[in-house]
Parts: sequence; structure tokens; C-alpha cells
Amino acid sequence: MLFSMPHIHHFYVEPDAVQGTAAIVTGPEAHHALHVVRVRRGDPVCLFDGLGRELLGRILDASRHDVTVEIAEERNIQPEPRALTLLQASLHRDKSTEELIRRCTEVGVRRFVFYPAERSEHPPRLTEKWRRWAIESCKQCGRLWLPEFSIAPGLESALTCPWSALIIATADEPPVPLRTTVHGDNVALAVGPEGDFTPDERALALACHARPISLGPAVFRAEVAATIAAALIRYELGALGP
Repeated sequence: MLFSMPHIHHFYVEPDAVQGTAAIVTGPEAHHALHVVRVRRGDPVCLFDGLGRELLGRILDASRHDVTVEIAEERNIQPEPRALTLLQASLHRDKSTEELIRRCTEVGVRRFVFYPAERSEHPPRLTEKWRRWAIESCKQCGRLWLPEFSIAPGLESALTCPWSALIIATADEPPVPLRTTVHGDNVALAVGPEGDFTPDERALALACHARPISLGPAVFRAEVAATIAAALIRYELGALGP
């Protein structure tokens, strides 16, 4: 069976690119397949559509600009019942944002909500690059669900969704044990920009019933702090091991 074959190359396809027993890989994924991996007719490949569907098949045709895959097997994975949303202040450098999206996608963050913080140098701007970075991370780690991305006008707007649990990562508030903060199926983690939250932002988060957690005495970059905190919360949600 194709699903049991090791070392199959993975490619993303738009959901509407799958028609019956065939799928057409286009755009950057086709470029990667044709010019980096250099697939050939008959090669086994694995496709995913970012909505939990995984398709196993073989290359039927490889033209200059797209790849047609004949689908042999399909499986569908439901989203995990307990979701983690990262409320992330916009970061100064594009490279930091890229690192954050890549690593937190691998950890299993379901949604990213970016917002302008008081210490952010510029407001966040939704870009196709975010989605590309997430696709590449899903391919690398085997996740079948792409995260969602959105922009909030400010921290207050990001915090006021009806979360089942709201957690803020900060070194400037007395922390509570993480396991006491994680409950329900709709958990949010708020992380500040470079320089952390301002006192007013921390007060706002606490007024919205956010529970502060600490990552210890080390000082981490914002993207590293978000990744560590997300991984710890995902573990408490039961998503990173028994």
C-alpha cells in the first residue's frame, strides 16, 4: 500500500485541485516538484489539502508548469478537539515572524492572531508568505491541517474572544502553574513583542482574566518564547504525548 511506503515526497494542493481520482499540483508546489525534487512519471507522492485530507498516488504527468497525480488512496483526519490560538504581537523583523510561524505550526498551533502592541514598530500585515511558511512546516512534520491567520486591531480586541482559557506569557507578573491554567477546548496564548508587554498591556490582559505563566529566568526572543509556551500548553492539552 502506498500509505506504508517510506520517504514519499509531500506536496500541498488546493482543495478544489482534486477532481475525482486525479489532482493537479500547481504554483510553488509544482515548481518544487519539477525543479527541486525532479519527480518523474510513476513516482509515488503524498498530497494534502490543509483541511485534513491526505492523498496517496503516483505521478501521471509532469509538464513544464504543473504535475498531475493519479490518486490511489485517501484518508481524512479530523481536527483535534482542543485548539490553541496564539495571540502574537507583531515583531520587528520578517525573519522573526517566519521563525515563529514555522515552529508554532509544527507544534500544532491552530490559529495565529497578530496584533499591534505598544512596543511593536509597525502593525502586522497579512501576507501570502505566512501561509507558504505554514505549508512548508506542515510538509516537514506531517500535519494535515493548515493553521488560520488573522489580524486584530489591538491587544484588547485579540483578548476579548470568549476563550475557555486565556494565558499570558510574561516575566513581570507572579506566575501560576501552567497545568492550572489549561482547561476547555478553546485555549489562547498571548505573547508580546520584542521588549515584552507594557505595564498597561499586562493590566489589560489581567482585567480580561488572563493567567500569567513564566518560562523561567532566561530571557528569550519573542518567537522563541511563543514556541516554548505553545509547546508546553500543547503538552498540557494532551497533544504532544500521553
